[in-house]
Amino acid sequence: MKFCPNCGAELKPEAKFCAACGTPIALTPPPPVQPAPQQQTYYQQQEPVYEQAREASNAFQEAISGKTNLVQRVINILTKPKEEWLVIAGEQPNTMKLIGGYALILALVPALSAFIKYGIIGFSYMGYTSRSITSGIQTGLVQLLSAVIGVYLLAWVIDMLAPSFGSQKNFGRSLQLAVYASTPQWVAGILLLLSTTLSMLIMLFGLYAIYLLAIGIPVLKNTPKDKVVGYVALIIVAMIVIGLVLGLVLAAILGLFFAGSLSGLGL
Repeated sequence: MKFCPNCGAELKPEAKFCAACGTPIALTPPPPVQPAPQQQTYYQQQEPVYEQAREASNAFQEAISGKTNLVQRVINILTKPKEEWLVIAGEQPNTMKLIGGYALILALVPALSAFIKYGIIGFSYMGYTSRSITSGIQTGLVQLLSAVIGVYLLAWVIDMLAPSFGSQKNFGRSLQLAVYASTPQWVAGILLLLSTTLSMLIMLFGLYAIYLLAIGIPVLKNTPKDKVVGYVALIIVAMIVIGLVLGLVLAAILGLFFAGSLSGLGL
């Protein structure tokens, strides 16, 4: 409702003059129309492959230069895993740092041990000692690639199975679980240097890896206690299948590669 500023008479909404005194009425401009806020759409863009590779490389360099807590993490996860899982749960998962700054470095232990054993020291079979740099390189690469690729595939399986066991589906947490639980097996890879028979002890260290899984799953995946056993059992099956398949496939591929390389050199 409007009123005349001169005489106070009531005005019609569209009036340009006051009907009582004839005073011109200034039209009030309509309020400016505010543009509707544009809804911003956020796209989760995956880092380019070269960026991921650079991040993994940086993580690897920082770890081997002692700028990270790699050694302390290994000691803690082996000696006081219950407390260390809680510490890990408070960290933000980073795929490239987990792979490049931890898994790759520890996987070098069995890989280098296999290279030295089969390529330099040699192994005895029925009284005959065999050694070959080519065999050492091939065995070491199989060890290294199986470890790195295998732990990533294992994390994928752990995450895929999570909803079936009332657990949180989060690949970063699954990768943390797979990587850190594999620590005993990678550290035990040093036994390959001593004797081929002692390499069986690595299987025993695998039992400790299973224990690490069992106590880490409730912390990182929020798995109900009554579903931990079933969850771990399926993860063990996945570990065995992934290890066997990867080992056979990589051995075959690298075997063909080295055979082709040697024949191309006329050896």
